[in-house]
Amino acid sequence: MHSSAESTTIWAVISLALALLGALQTLDLGAKWKNAARLEKLAYPERVQYSWQGKDKPQELPVHIPQAAMNIEWPDDELYGIYQDEEWASIFPKSNGWVALGPERELFVVSMFHQMHCLDALRYGYAAAKHGYLQYPGNGTGVEHHVNHCLVYLREIILCGADTTLEYGELAKDATGKVMHGASGLDVMHKCKDWTAIRASLDENFEGRLARGEVTPDGQEILQGY
Repeated sequence: MHSSAESTTIWAVISLALALLGALQTLDLGAKWKNAARLEKLAYPERVQYSWQGKDKPQELPVHIPQAAMNIEWPDDELYGIYQDEEWASIFPKSNGWVALGPERELFVVSMFHQMHCLDALRYGYAAAKHGYLQYPGNGTGVEHHVNHCLVYLREIILCGADTTLEYGELAKDATGKVMHGASGLDVMHKCKDWTAIRASLDENFEGRLARGEVTPDGQEILQGY
C-alpha cells in the first residue's frame, strides 16, 4: 500500500508535469501567433503599421504584389540590345524607381529598379569600352568604378534571390569545337513577382509627388533650399 506521503508526492509530480505541459502549450501557441503575424507581414505588407521613427519603417514596398510567371524567351538580338537606349529607358518608370513613403514622404529606391539600373550600366560600360569612352555621364563617375559597384551589387542580389529553377541541359559545341552540355535557359518557366504591379504602384506614387510639387513631370526631384 502507498502511504499518504507517497500519494502526495505522486500528485505533486503529476501536477508539476501538467503545469509544465500547459506552459509549453502556451509557449507553442504564442510562437504560432508570432509566426502567423510575421507571415501576414510578408503576405500583406500594406496592412503593417509603422511609427516611421528610427528603423521602424518598411523594408519592402508596402504593397501586396501578386505572383507571376515568366517563360524565358529571346525573340532576336536587337530587342533590348546593347545599343537600344530607348528600349532600355522604357523599362524605368518616371520616378526611375524612387518612391516617397511615410508622413514625411521619405524617399526610397525600389531594389528592382536599382538592379535594372546596374544592368543598364553594364550595358553602357560594355558599349563605352568598345568605343574607348571612359566617363559615365549619368553621375560623373568613371565607367570602371560604376561597373565594379554594379558587379558587386548584382552578385549579392543574385545570391539573395537564389533562383533554384531547373534549366534544361543540351549538347552543344564550345568555341574549340568540343561537345559538352550547356544551358541556354530558354523556354523555361520561372516563378516571379508581378513586376507590372510594382511599376503601377510606383506610377501612382509618382503622380502624388507630382501633384504636391515634389518632382517635375520628367522625374526630376525638386529639393527645397538646394
